[in-house]
Amino acid sequence: MAGSAGEGSGRKSRNGLNGPSPDDPDHKRTSARLQSASVGFLEDHLGGGLWRADPPFSSVTFKVRHLGARDYRAGFREIDATLDAAAGTLEASVPVASLDLNNPVIRERMLSPEFLDAERFPTVRWVVSQLTGGDDRAISATGELTIHGQTRTVTASGRVGLPGAGPLSPENRVGVELTSTVDRRDFGLDWQEQLPAGGDTLGWDVTLEALLEFVEQV
Repeated sequence: MAGSAGEGSGRKSRNGLNGPSPDDPDHKRTSARLQSASVGFLEDHLGGGLWRADPPFSSVTFKVRHLGARDYRAGFREIDATLDAAAGTLEASVPVASLDLNNPVIRERMLSPEFLDAERFPTVRWVVSQLTGGDDRAISATGELTIHGQTRTVTASGRVGLPGAGPLSPENRVGVELTSTVDRRDFGLDWQEQLPAGGDTLGWDVTLEALLEFVEQV
């Protein structure tokens, strides 16, 4: 099936933020203030500590409109994520080659240079440096998301659960749920083909969802 590149060049990222230089004094002060707010929020809700995601109880998935008819969802089998309350950061990554699809033909094509190009760009990575929220435990997380060798600033929304031990394990655990919608053209994923009756074969918007269960490291 032949396809063509979408008109993605020269576009402004919907999620990408064209901010000042990192060396700008005002930028440094703002970054320090936001980091302090992130630390305060995590310490208030988690009590501090270093937390690692438990892969069997965590998932990273994405969904995209297919043939204009329905949303198609897929995910990744391997997840690595760390939540550092003292630093006010969350870092998560997935190996692209761990893409979990039940159709081997589609999976091979998704990993090929036509789409994710897993050989050249083996990892999807998100480094969150701003975490804010309220007493209702709703959260907003902003950080640098790298897909297909392209990095954009992305904000996700979601919730953080109440930390505590599970009924079958003594570890202190907490759940974090985050969702964001990005335009795949912002990451150089601009393949497209028009349907015979009009419309796009694959939607431009991709919704990313991370459901992470963290275990406190002691």
